[in-house]
Formats: sequence, structure tokens, C-alpha cells
Amino acid sequence: MKSASRLLCALFVLLIAPAASGQRGGMNVPEHAGRPVVMELFSSQGCGNCPAANENIALLAERSDVVALTYPVGIWDYLGWDDTFAKPEFTDRQKRYNRTLNYRGPYTPQVVYSGRVHGPGTNIKDIEERFAVRDISPYPVSVALADGAATVSGALPQGVEKAGVVAIHFRPGVTSVTPGGGANKGKPMSYWNLVTKFESLGEWTGGSKRYALSCPAGCVVMVQKDGMEGMVIGAIQKK
Repeated sequence: MKSASRLLCALFVLLIAPAASGQRGGMNVPEHAGRPVVMELFSSQGCGNCPAANENIALLAERSDVVALTYPVGIWDYLGWDDTFAKPEFTDRQKRYNRTLNYRGPYTPQVVYSGRVHGPGTNIKDIEERFAVRDISPYPVSVALADGAATVSGALPQGVEKAGVVAIHFRPGVTSVTPGGGANKGKPMSYWNLVTKFESLGEWTGGSKRYALSCPAGCVVMVQKDGMEGMVIGAIQKK
């Protein structure tokens, strides 16, 4: 009987191990660190649903296959509270993403997944659906950070004529704020990897090219198909 019990226990452990391996970050989806998903969350202090999405992004950032960024946007400032972190260029990036994704306009909380698809980010199950259908092969383009520069190398994927290289600067970890008005008045909000600056480093058409880059804090460098808001084909994060 003891031998049978031990065997049953061993089988149980084997059965639950694959599921447990995908639980980090709150999702029951296996991790694929070779091609991390760049999750760009557009969030606003004037958005009642944004705190939940902010928390999800922080949770998902625990995974080895997630690069998480939070852009503060001011699209709800007209309701009576100006987002204290928002910058016009962040809203412009969000609008360009929506044009690329053939969506009618920006909303919050909106998550863009590696420039391919978007969703609200308030529900882990919805996020799981987007991860389940993602490309898990390694990024076709390599990006390296060293000596005050980003180096992009490789061949352009088939059907791609050019790509844009962008750098996203952020405050690593958690940044907290308590809005003085709007939907979250008096309620503490926390942002994960709060974006502070967005810049275009230039165009890439294949081969190896070096781009000057000052990155004193956290930054993510992405290579995006056809421009600054296309599908991500290469990425690296400095924490």
C-alpha cells in the first residue's frame, strides 16, 4: 500500500508540474523567454478601470517573457483632472498604434502586445488569449546595448523593406501617485515601469547598425516593422 501511495503521489506531481510552470504572473500559459511580449499599457489617472490594469501589468512583469511598460496619457483630462505624468507624445504614439491596428481610436486602459494586437488589460483571461496565439520563435532581429549605443543586427524579415528603431525610457519598478480629482480622486495608483520619454533612434534596413543612446535608468529598445508603431521584430530591455 505504501508503494502504491508513493506512486500515486509521484504521478500527481508530474501531472500538476506543467500547469504550475505557467502560473507565474497569474497566467496559465507557458513562458517563452526567447521571444518576450512587449506589453505597452496606456493608462490614465482619470480612468476608473486603469488601476486594475496597472496591477495586472505589474503581476505579468514577473514573467521572463514579458517586457512591461506603462504610458501615462491625458485623454481624460477634459473631465476635470490633468494626469500629472502624461505627455502629448505618449498619446500620439497610442493614436498611431490604433491607426496601424485599424482601430477607431485610443481608450484606457489599452494594452498593445508587441505591436500586433491590443486589448483592455483589465482581465487576465483576455490577456491569456492573446498570449496563447503569439509567435514563440526567437525575434528575427538582434538588439544589443553597450558603450552608450544600441546595435541592431540581422536581416530584414521577408516582406519587410525597412524598420524603425525606438527607445522607451522608464522609471524602473513601481511609481505611485494619488490623484487629486477625477475617477480615482484620493485613491492611490501604482504604475509599473512608468514611461518618461519616447524617442525614435532612426531607420534600419538590415545588416548591423549602431545608434547613439543615453540610457541612465531603465529603457527598452525595439525594432518595429515599417515604422515606429509596427509589429515588434526585435527588442531588448535594460532594467
